[in-house]
Amino acid sequence: MWRQFYRSVSNPESFLGDVSIRRLMGLAAPGEAGAGGLADLRVQIELWRDEQTRVYRELAGQAAELGNQREFAEALLAHSAPLASVLGCWLQGMSAPGVFEDSAQLKLMELLAHDVGVGRPLASRADHFKSLLVQVGLTAYAVSPFELATLPDLPDELFELPALLQAVSRRSDAFGDTLCGIDYAWRALGLGPWWAALDAQQLDTRRLDLNQLDGAASALDISQWVCEQVAGQGSLRRLQLEAGAQWLFAALKTFNERLLAHCRAAVSPERLMGKMIQRMARAGAVYHQDYKMEGRSLAQWLREAQIDPVPLLEMLSRSRLIVPGNADKSLLVNTLVAPNGRMFRIFSEADLSVIRKWIDGLSGPIPLAEAAAVPAPVQVDGPVARASGQDTQEQGQWPKSLRDAYFVLQGRALGPRTQAFAQAYVARWLEQSRRSLRDSERTLPEAWNVGVLREWLLDKHDRHGQEFEDSDPAAMPSREEIVDSTLQLAPLTLIDGAWLQGFTDLSLASSHVGYALFQTYWDELGNGSYALNHPKIYRDGLRQMGLELAPTGAREFAEDARLREESFRLPVYWLCLGKLPVTFMPEILGMNLAMELSGVGGSYRSARRFLRHYGFSTAFVDLHNTIDNVSTGHSAWAVDAIDAYMRQVAATQPGQQAEHWQRVRVGYESLAPQPDRLTSWLRRLGIGSADAVLPRSKALGEDQALLHHEPIVPTTPAGVTA
Repeated sequence: MWRQFYRSVSNPESFLGDVSIRRLMGLAAPGEAGAGGLADLRVQIELWRDEQTRVYRELAGQAAELGNQREFAEALLAHSAPLASVLGCWLQGMSAPGVFEDSAQLKLMELLAHDVGVGRPLASRADHFKSLLVQVGLTAYAVSPFELATLPDLPDELFELPALLQAVSRRSDAFGDTLCGIDYAWRALGLGPWWAALDAQQLDTRRLDLNQLDGAASALDISQWVCEQVAGQGSLRRLQLEAGAQWLFAALKTFNERLLAHCRAAVSPERLMGKMIQRMARAGAVYHQDYKMEGRSLAQWLREAQIDPVPLLEMLSRSRLIVPGNADKSLLVNTLVAPNGRMFRIFSEADLSVIRKWIDGLSGPIPLAEAAAVPAPVQVDGPVARASGQDTQEQGQWPKSLRDAYFVLQGRALGPRTQAFAQAYVARWLEQSRRSLRDSERTLPEAWNVGVLREWLLDKHDRHGQEFEDSDPAAMPSREEIVDSTLQLAPLTLIDGAWLQGFTDLSLASSHVGYALFQTYWDELGNGSYALNHPKIYRDGLRQMGLELAPTGAREFAEDARLREESFRLPVYWLCLGKLPVTFMPEILGMNLAMELSGVGGSYRSARRFLRHYGFSTAFVDLHNTIDNVSTGHSAWAVDAIDAYMRQVAATQPGQQAEHWQRVRVGYESLAPQPDRLTSWLRRLGIGSADAVLPRSKALGEDQALLHHEPIVPTTPAGVTA
């Protein structure tokens, strides 16, 4: 069933083989676009949107004439809720360490930032839709995607497009160009024609317009620029781009037909009555065995009405329970449902309203030819289950060395084998951090409470400042030491923010816990500006020192002999941790605070002193000493995220508060855990190897496939293979 598939791919850590996704999408190969490509398609989309907007507005007008405005708006909102829940999701997996410096990827992040409402919790386009549901009283539908998929009155077919959009977003390595095309088609559509009709209900739908941005530029302008960069990489990539846009347009048409059928049913009293009977018929069939109507028991009529309610509607219109055209005189909605009636409280007030409108609209018994058809439920079974089975050829790699792990993890998706490696690597690292925590002098407070962490943060900042003031300005490392230190930090700093990459997921990026982490990640990558991109700024500093490194996503980078093996230990931990935001959320929260606070007030200022002394740029450390500040910067946001998380735990799992806080504390320690005695002894003897931290695979066979993203705007230096 599509709803089950939708639930599974809503998990940020889910994985699906690209062959399965292509099968489900019908994208076995790049499709053929029109001669005008995306430009022609944009015109088609806009014409279709305007035509369908008129259809929905006419339908809204009909609903108003029949007094069914509320039913129409409720049906439209409820049945479009699955699609609204994923607005923007197609870009959630596009950002990956290997393309952190890709200017086109930064622009896609800018679009995603607007979609999730960067800087505020519950400010995404999907969250705005929930607020509309609440406005009209449909609070039962204003829930999480997982809960939404469990609501039985939402037809399974309406989860198809949302599920596929989530699925393809999980494999942006294989569908990057396709997703750019999908984004273009969405931005060209702007506001879905179904939602445009809600203006008559005085509902503000502007936030649902996918072309709407806070600034002057339109989202479509940005998306079009990205598509131009993709198309410039060759005809095959252009075809994949156009295939994505064409697929989305076709999928939207199918979705629209299904939604329109449900909206028409809400306008028609006959269809509303038929749907209500279908919904209640099974329960009612248990009773009324002895109540005969036209020679048959009412129970038998109800059993058959589960499939087709029309015969029952016809029969009721001829019965003594109904006075066609006059609900006030009809037994069905008067005597029978009165407090002393046999059907008291069987129908809700909304149900009774539907019945009354149906009766009042009758001019007499319904002839068979006039019976209103009710959409039959669409059954989806085997094809989804078969197509969504894991592809055995895409199990992912189990890295053989730290350098290999650094290279393999430059993508976003984790095949089952690589995910097992990442979980094992993180588990080992955290175990060492737990041991280190016992003797550490730089730990978080022993217990969490409201306000404790903010006070601790300020105390820690005071200490950093005092340590800098007490340091000897004359104590200066050599130029060679500064250059070497900068070089050895490159594997870490060129993936700045990688531990937060999982928080680009739609459900996390706009949550109370995750919104500040998404904003931090957004800052690290430059807020859509290549000039402000932190990895780019650091690379500029390396070049000033005469150091040219391969692109981070290239194997040459990981195998660069100038970089010591030890320099990859912590970066590999970051790369693993960032891809498992659900499994290790408390540890990520703790590690994030440790990282954002690590240099503020002290070591960044010391680094600035050293760099200036030798005439090197201080741009990178100056930037971080300001944006990581403890009042309004990343350090403060890190505390806010932890506090939000712990408040949720305290409210929902009070008995587990200490356990979750301990996990946050271990995460904080994990930035720089102290080696145990055996490891320290082996290192002093020169015996230990950085590769000793690698977990060993017990699986047989090997998968050489790399789940890396193709650059859109390559920045490869001459002579380097990306």
